[in-house]
Amino acid sequence: MLGKYETLLLLSPELNTEESNAILEKFSGILERNKGQVIKNDDWGLKTLAYPVQKQTRGRYVRMEYSLPAAQVSEFERNIRITDGVFKFLTVKLDHEQEQEEK
Repeated sequence: MLGKYETLLLLSPELNTEESNAILEKFSGILERNKGQVIKNDDWGLKTLAYPVQKQTRGRYVRMEYSLPAAQVSEFERNIRITDGVFKFLTVKLDHEQEQEEK
């Protein structure tokens, strides 16, 4: 059964738009290979961070919303961890009630 998830990525500010898009395409391919589906990608752009992360004071925020089998989430997160240019990430499972409200 597919669950609905959301991952917030903090990307390096040194990446240009093409490099950021390449990372998102890589993640989309990983999701599709693991029987998942990308619902939405929101690029929030460069923002000033509340505190320095790896000596950087700015970062590019990207929100990915997707569906994926629960057993594959840890594999997806492993791929995020080993990708250069990603400082931090946070994955949350969206509630079933919230999914119904969006429809």
